Amino acid sequence: MKKAEILCNNDKEIMSEFSRLCLKRLDSYLPLKLFLSVFQHFYDANVLKELEKNRLIILHATAAFNNGQDRGKIDVTELFEMTKGVDHEFVKKVSNPFFSLTIRYEDFAEVRKKRIHSSISMVFELLSNWQDELPFSDNVKSTYEENMYREVISEMLHLYNLETRMLSNSITLRGPAARAKDTFAEKLFTTMEKTAKDIATIHTLRVYADNGSPPVKRR
Repeated sequence: MKKAEILCNNDKEIMSEFSRLCLKRLDSYLPLKLFLSVFQHFYDANVLKELEKNRLIILHATAAFNNGQDRGKIDVTELFEMTKGVDHEFVKKVSNPFFSLTIRYEDFAEVRKKRIHSSISMVFELLSNWQDELPFSDNVKSTYEENMYREVISEMLHLYNLETRMLSNSITLRGPAARAKDTFAEKLFTTMEKTAKDIATIHTLRVYADNGSPPVKRR
């Protein structure tokens, strides 16, 4: 399997597990059960959108690395503009008579660019130490100490949470659910933040418990 596909699969595993746990925790919060039924379609579509954007960035960063390009030469603003095409398709999918979305990029542009930069850095760091004969977990271990890898995953999920929170300002709801929007947005953010830390810990333990070579100190 190509390196880029392995990286994309790892991202999908983290985001999918993160999404499932968030929804499970929100579903247990009785005051917002009605709102969740309205919101879940948006949330599921948003996760798929993020996977598509993350894939775009990973493929772009991998190609740049393979071509010998310095990571600092990658145009983050250009990548940011490319992600807008994914957003456009997302808006078309989620809009309905009770739910509309007009994305206000000025709310979260800097957060998204920081996410893009973090993804590029992670790709370059992993590929710089990559050995094709080793499983993904061993390539992670040869690049990051355990606590550093956990922090990298936690920070990337935190930035995703911030962008999702800011995106809520672009949502217009109609009907009874409109009254619960602000309450739900705040509950969603706190749930996502807690879940980000938990998933970062779970995923890191899974990688570092893999029976391969021991962690190597980062060069």
